[in-house]
Amino acid sequence: MTKQNWLGIIVGMLFASNVNGQAGRLEWHRSVELPSPQGGKVHAGIAGPIVGLSNGYLLIGGGANFPDLPPWKGGVKKIQKEIFAYVKDGKTLRCVAKDSLSEPIAYGASLSLPIGLFIVGGETSKGKSNACRLIQCNADTKQISTANYPDLPWPLSNTGATYIGNKIFIAGGEGQDTVSDRVLQLDLDDLEKGWICTGHLPYAVSHVQLLADKQGNLYLVGGRKANKDEPSTLYQGLLSSSDGGKHWRKLEDIPFKAAAAVACILPDNGLWLLSADRGDTFHRVETLISEAKKTTDPQKAQQLIASKNQLQVKHPGFGRAVWRYDLKLGEWNRMGDLPAEGPVTTTAVVWDDMVILPSGEIKAGIRTPDILVATFSKK
Repeated sequence: MTKQNWLGIIVGMLFASNVNGQAGRLEWHRSVELPSPQGGKVHAGIAGPIVGLSNGYLLIGGGANFPDLPPWKGGVKKIQKEIFAYVKDGKTLRCVAKDSLSEPIAYGASLSLPIGLFIVGGETSKGKSNACRLIQCNADTKQISTANYPDLPWPLSNTGATYIGNKIFIAGGEGQDTVSDRVLQLDLDDLEKGWICTGHLPYAVSHVQLLADKQGNLYLVGGRKANKDEPSTLYQGLLSSSDGGKHWRKLEDIPFKAAAAVACILPDNGLWLLSADRGDTFHRVETLISEAKKTTDPQKAQQLIASKNQLQVKHPGFGRAVWRYDLKLGEWNRMGDLPAEGPVTTTAVVWDDMVILPSGEIKAGIRTPDILVATFSKK
């Protein structure tokens, strides 16, 4: 082999080492549980929680769960209104206060703004909501206050949301009877304009992540779309927009379908996908429910529902794999595993060098009280 060839191999190895070294590292610490309710029972956990930062506190509350029985045993979903305030305690968290939201709310989009925790839409006991609120935690009393902001043009839940400067962006979401394909913007410096449509997505989608990088680019991650009389469409696409949602370009697909994903952008120029529903069991459950509705044979319908219930009971969970998309190289790589079953239908919070996965759903109808905590560092 010639000297030039050897030199080329060595340079290539050094380049590969440098590229691999660009990725950061997540070190997982002891998880924290949501406080137990009265009676000493372990907290049931919450899906679609309200989560974010305000005045040096991490707020976790709202959300929905089945506090008495799982859904396959006739359990009724309840939307919660209690909210907890946490502070940092070394490499983990400590709960220091409990309060209540102005009303029970779940499945709203949560944004940690410099001015407080901003909530977009969601669901209440009355159905889907178009309300937008700013929740703040008083630095001294640790009590919660709520301020109303311009309503959405229509009710939405499970929408993706992020912000660039003083502009909030949302994409997709579930309406009363439809799934949205619109991108909406609210300028916090010009609230009189309210929410305006800045563009359309290539497809309607809900249960989706919308993220923004420091350069002002938007990223749409996975999601799903409910369909009438047939299983939902699940997406594994990763899309990007550099003009506030007017135009979108397709990036490298996620290695799998990813609905209700938990993701964040970290300082290593990486989009980290921490958990997602790949939809295999979800589709099988939907199919059985659809067949049970269509059959005119009561006995067969009962058998189909029983099969559906067994699928939910034996749900394998959403896995523990952590993936990273390099925003410069355009590549997906697996980055290890979570210390516990991956939660979906929750929002990752980045608090300085801390990454937090608060509660969420770990199996069909099953929530976790665990709050997973990691420290991010550059290698």
